[in-house]
Amino acid sequence: MPSLEKLHKKYKDDQFILLAVDVGEKRDTVKNFIDKNGYSFLNILDKDSKVSTQYGVRSHPMKFIINKKGNLVGIARGYREWDSKEMNELISLLMGS
Repeated sequence: MPSLEKLHKKYKDDQFILLAVDVGEKRDTVKNFIDKNGYSFLNILDKDSKVSTQYGVRSHPMKFIINKKGNLVGIARGYREWDSKEMNELISLLMGS
């Protein structure tokens, strides 16, 4: 998640929103984790897994990249270094689509 925080900070002023969805954990547990690690991107709870089910999430972590038009332009399963040069180039490309 540290690389996601870096990604969020880099693009937050470019109409880019990083939204984390936590599945099945208690609010206090998630809040304490976010506060302890100083994450500033938006986090929401999916306590009953309805959102995860709608998006077909079967593994964690899973990332969905949605462009400015609201179109799904990418899906990433598993861990990634989101602050790498290659990922930044990919994000910039996808944001323009």
